[in-house]
Amino acid sequence: MNNLILQKTYIRTRIKHERQNLTSPFMQRAAIAILGHISQAKLIENHEHIAFYLPIGGEVSCMPIIEYALSLGKKCYIPKVNTEKERAMDFLPYTGQGSVQKGSFGIYEPVGDAKEAVAPSKLSLVFMPLVAFDGNGNRLGMGGGYYDTFFANFSKEERPELVGLAYNFQKVPAIPTEEWDLRMNAVVTPNHFLCFTD
Repeated sequence: MNNLILQKTYIRTRIKHERQNLTSPFMQRAAIAILGHISQAKLIENHEHIAFYLPIGGEVSCMPIIEYALSLGKKCYIPKVNTEKERAMDFLPYTGQGSVQKGSFGIYEPVGDAKEAVAPSKLSLVFMPLVAFDGNGNRLGMGGGYYDTFFANFSKEERPELVGLAYNFQKVPAIPTEEWDLRMNAVVTPNHFLCFTD
């Protein structure tokens, strides 16, 4: 196992362990604080087609942001694993809790199929889960490569705004990166709205 994989594994193990110990009240307060930064920045208002995720394993909850976006009449989407392709997912419409059911890996996914997926080029804002991030906008995910694969064919100009959601403790000094790893435009934590530029 090479050094880069070892570093990633160490960071993942440490942060995921810390996330597992979070209490529900702490997570709820964090999600509301993050929504506060996002609404203050008018991030939702400036986009029409927005992708979210449904949290697992202590990830920051998108639910307050999704509810806010739906209240503004925005089109909301969440990922569904596409089992016909390797490391593939589609973003399908989310209209409320009735539009999801438990799917792959025990994660709640949209009820529909790939025919209902939004065209990737329509998405202009994507909220991403992450395990860790650094001060340059590098992201460490769960290791499945789904987001990296989804956005691999976008040029930098075509790519939607990528915004990670994290707790304060998920920031690390440096994420070891490979050429296919996505960099985010911003990360929102309960304490900060961090923007990254090239």
